[in-house]
Amino acid sequence: MANVTVEVHGTAELISGSMRLFKRIDDNARAQFGRVAGVAASAVRGRVPKVTGRLASSVTVVETQRSVLLKMGSGYPVNLYAGWIEFGGSRGRPRVARGRYLYPTAMASAPMATLAGEQAAIDEIRGFSWPSV
Repeated sequence: MANVTVEVHGTAELISGSMRLFKRIDDNARAQFGRVAGVAASAVRGRVPKVTGRLASSVTVVETQRSVLLKMGSGYPVNLYAGWIEFGGSRGRPRVARGRYLYPTAMASAPMATLAGEQAAIDEIRGFSWPSV
């Protein structure tokens, strides 16, 4: 039986290239999720009841290191009011466990967010230049 030698070249390039690609996908996907959340935020602002407009103006998109959040009710006393408007449950307003404005709009945006994330990955993979030895 003959001696066989196997050498693997390029693992360092594969690892560093993969890490760069993953970061690019992450960054692009987060930007795309932010755009989807912005569209959802606009829809929620248009749907919430308006007395003073403070509740509608409290609908925001918050981007963190790891996620994109759609929020409503930041700031006192709007934060207490937002929960009551969204879910009800007292003073003649029936409880709606899944919410009336923000939650249903966010859930309806989920397929659009999925497509945006997939497209971000496809775009980054297609445009990526792998390092060479």
